[in-house]
Amino acid sequence: MKKLSFIFLLSGSFLTKAQDTVKVATNLTPEQMVELDYNSGLEALKKNDHQTAVDFFTKSLGVNPNYDKALTNRAVAYTSLKKYNEAIADINNAIRLNGQNAESYFNKSMIYFQMNKSDSEQVSLERCLSLKKDHAEAAYYLGLMYYEKNDPDKALEYYSLAIQSNPNYAYAYNDRGSVKRKKNDLAGAIADYEKAVSIDNKQFFIYNNLGSAHRANKNYSKAIEAYSKAIEVNPSYFIAVNNRGSAHFENNNLTAAQKDFEEVLKRDPKNTSAYNNLASIALKNKDYNKAKSMSSKSIELDAKNGPAYYNRGIACQMLHDENGCCSDWKKALELGVTGAKTFLNMSCD
Repeated sequence: MKKLSFIFLLSGSFLTKAQDTVKVATNLTPEQMVELDYNSGLEALKKNDHQTAVDFFTKSLGVNPNYDKALTNRAVAYTSLKKYNEAIADINNAIRLNGQNAESYFNKSMIYFQMNKSDSEQVSLERCLSLKKDHAEAAYYLGLMYYEKNDPDKALEYYSLAIQSNPNYAYAYNDRGSVKRKKNDLAGAIADYEKAVSIDNKQFFIYNNLGSAHRANKNYSKAIEAYSKAIEVNPSYFIAVNNRGSAHFENNNLTAAQKDFEEVLKRDPKNTSAYNNLASIALKNKDYNKAKSMSSKSIELDAKNGPAYYNRGIACQMLHDENGCCSDWKKALELGVTGAKTFLNMSCD
C-alpha cells in the first residue's frame, strides 16, 4: 500500500463531492444571485483557487445562511486551505440542515483525516456507509484505516466492499492486493494487481507491487517484466529500478543487478539500499574490499542499516579483520538482523 495513492485519492475525492451547478436565469433576482455566487465558487474550487471559492460561497451564504450545499463546499475549500476549525464548523452546519446526506459525512471524515483525528474520521466514514451502503470511497478509506491498524481481515472486508460498489476502483484492487500479499496469498495478490493495471495502466506503483508479488513467488521473469513496466510508465521511479535489481540478484544475474543498482545511485546518490546491494554483489564476486567499501558507505548514510553491518562483517572476516567482523555482527544483531547471531556464535567470543 502506498501513501501516495491515498493523498491522490483524497484530493480527487474532495473535488468529486462538489455539488452540481445550478442553472441561473439572465435577469437575476437576489435568490438567483445566491446561485450565481455558488456556481462561481464551484468553478473556483475545480480550478484549485480555494480562497476565491471561499469568498464566493461566503457571499452566497450571506444571503442564504441555510444553504447546505454552499456550506459543504466551503468546508472543502477551507480544508484545502488547512483551516480545519472553519471546515468542521461548516460541515457540521450542513449536516444539521441535511443529516441524511452521506457525502457530507464523507467530506467530514476527510477533514478529520487531515487533522490526524482517526477516531473521528472512522465515526464519520461509518455514518456515511450507514446512509449509503454502496459508497465505494468510504469503504475504501475504512480499508486503509484497518490496514494501518494491522487488522488485515477487516481491511480486506472493506476493500472488497469498495470493489463491490465500484468494480472499476483500481486503487481498491491495488490495496486489496497488498493485504493479500501480507497474508501470503500471492495468487490472490497477483490477480488483484493485474486487475488494477487493466483498469488504470498509468499507475506505475501498481506495476511495482505486481513485480514484488511475482518476486515473492520466485517468478523472477514476471517480476522483472512488471518492474520494467513501472519504469517505462515513470522513468524516474528509481524504487522499481532498485527492486528490479533485487530480482536480478535473486535470479543470480549479477551483471544486470549491478547495472540497476548503479543506475539507482545515479538518480539518488544517497540511496543506502543500493550501496548495500552492491556490497552483496561484491561478496558474491569475492571482491571483499569493494564489499567493505560499499557497505561502509551505506552505514555512513544510515547508521541503523542492520543488513549493511551484516555484509561488512562478512567482508571484514574474509579480509581477516576479526575484531571488525565481530563488532559489525554484534551491531547487526542489535538492529534486528537475526542471521548475525550464527556468525557471532561461530566466530566471536
